[in-house]
Amino acid sequence: MKLRDYITGMDSQALATYAKRCRIADSYLRLHVKYASKDPSVSLIKALAHESDGNVSLAEVLEHFGVIDIVPVGKAA
Repeated sequence: MKLRDYITGMDSQALATYAKRCRIADSYLRLHVKYASKDPSVSLIKALAHESDGNVSLAEVLEHFGVIDIVPVGKAA
């Protein structure tokens, strides 16, 4: 699942809980993480994947922040 979709699908209580588990403010999650407007620390990248309880993979978090590109199987040149 894409990180932005995961965050968008949360209600305010779930978002606050996820942010707390990632050790960031919910406002930071809603603005800077959701829209990838700031470069995250390595520990935050790992926490975003780990604390999503398997909903978002580490590769998907890295793709969200533009660190890597995920190429779907069968689409490689």
